[in-house]
Amino acid sequence: MTRVTQLPERLESVPTEFVGALVSLERRLAPTGVPVRVTWLNHHSIRVALAVAPDAIGQLDVCGIDGQFLRWLLGHPVRTSADLVVPRLLLADGSIGRVLTIGGHGDRSEALTAALTKAAGRPVRAWSLDGHEDLPRGEQLRRLVRELEPDMVLVGLGAGLQEQVLLEAASAMPRGYALTCGGFLDQVLQDGYYPRWAYPLRLNWLVRLAREPRRLWRRYTVEAVAAVASRGVWRAALALVPGVLAHARMCVGEGSRSGLDPA
Repeated sequence: MTRVTQLPERLESVPTEFVGALVSLERRLAPTGVPVRVTWLNHHSIRVALAVAPDAIGQLDVCGIDGQFLRWLLGHPVRTSADLVVPRLLLADGSIGRVLTIGGHGDRSEALTAALTKAAGRPVRAWSLDGHEDLPRGEQLRRLVRELEPDMVLVGLGAGLQEQVLLEAASAMPRGYALTCGGFLDQVLQDGYYPRWAYPLRLNWLVRLAREPRRLWRRYTVEAVAAVASRGVWRAALALVPGVLAHARMCVGEGSRSGLDPA
């Protein structure tokens, strides 16, 4: 395992305990022949994911809460996100050398290899699958995963679908990490996507809105209001998802409560 003494400022926003717990969980699961399977939900994706892929959400080892807004709505103790965790995980676990990415347009293998190598501070080989045209599913995807033997699979396809595809890919992995990653595959290819002040001030959502107003304005206005009204329904649904409690415990300790536990 690689020890890192200094981290980029934005990575300090990730609880050290969570990344360490992910690495420890991977080590515990490896002898059983399965990877760690992780997803994240925010106030936008939770609605879609619970509607179209509730079974997939329930099967994942860890279900992180992404976004201070959803964290507040649910009473969850900590917020994490793929864009923070993936770079830090690459730094923390030197055994990650082969990464399969699923999502985006076209073959971006060369660009993602360069970006992930830079993030890890050591050589990382990446393969990219188009997330829109000819997306392999089922046995076709599992066969490809077995051929490439990735240490990490990153799936950025949108809520619901990405959890389903993640489970299919993970079923062909004997160890490692399988994570959904939202828009990370696009963001990591844009150097300086988030300014240095965004994470300390918790304004990364505002940066995304400024960069992509046509796509995201509704998420941070209309959907945010609707999320407040859905709070009780979401709390009840996520109380039945083991991965949510696992996320809380991995972030702040075994004795923690997720805010969704019965009193």
